[in-house]
Amino acid sequence: MGISQTIRPKNLLAPPVKLDSAFENPEAVMDLLKKGSPYKTLAAVHRNVGETSAGWFRNFWALGGKTVMPGAEPFFHNERFIEAAKISFQAEVIRPVAMMTNLNLPAPSSPCHQDLPFFRGVTNREVPSWMLAPMGYSGLFHDWAIPVASAITWFYDGEGGDFEYWPNGLDKPSITERPPFSNTCVLADNEYMYHRVGGVGSPEEYSHYENIGYDATLELTDENNWQVMEEGKCLAAFAFDKVRLSVLWKAYCFETAEMAESYDNHSYNLDTKLITDIFCDDLKGRGISCIRPKEFTTDMAWKETITSVYAPPTAD
Repeated sequence: MGISQTIRPKNLLAPPVKLDSAFENPEAVMDLLKKGSPYKTLAAVHRNVGETSAGWFRNFWALGGKTVMPGAEPFFHNERFIEAAKISFQAEVIRPVAMMTNLNLPAPSSPCHQDLPFFRGVTNREVPSWMLAPMGYSGLFHDWAIPVASAITWFYDGEGGDFEYWPNGLDKPSITERPPFSNTCVLADNEYMYHRVGGVGSPEEYSHYENIGYDATLELTDENNWQVMEEGKCLAAFAFDKVRLSVLWKAYCFETAEMAESYDNHSYNLDTKLITDIFCDDLKGRGISCIRPKEFTTDMAWKETITSVYAPPTAD
């Protein structure tokens, strides 16, 4: 397979770059965070019907390389992120592709994970997140992987809310960034680097939020308070500074213009048949019974097999 097709080298795990000042105007970023209310559950954003929120809410500022939140344009085209991505990924061509907010309620630490990967021909618009995650963890689709820089900027000075990450692999020591966060950022290779959010708040404040449903929203009622709303009812309320706020920026990183051109010509894209073939062949090789899905994205037996076999590892 030539370099014109594979644009994600197997031996590349781009080193993290820390920025002490992510945005030139953090006050304007905070204003936009407030204007983004109400926020949807993570399950609703990714259309994972039937899942609960786990106290995690999100909205998008940019998708598919275009801003969708008015006022987000200067933050999406952030030269500080672009320059850091060039350094981390040793890349000539940086293309901002997405930007989103993450709001975490007081809760125990999240599992160690990698971000949803991007592959030639498939993203979260074409394939649901429950499918993309095992595609990444399986390692079977590396040759279609797109190198993606992820810049996470935090605005949180409360208790907990650490960012723990393993830039050298899960068998090596982790690094932890701790509050107070104020416009602090780590740009890293989050589609390949394991990481997690530490417990937010004090243990006495933790909740698992099983009662927060798919359609619930997190709303800013005034400058100082949040409410979780569902069907017109307030399920929970929090002071503004009890919710962990972060902004996540993502960009495609191509080592050369030729690699970018290879991606653009769509000659080496995945499709649903090829994805199914690759999974089924691997499951057969493992001695695991597999029936091809009747419907690629909604067959529940298929979903259960894929998500259970290709699950993320655990970290100590």
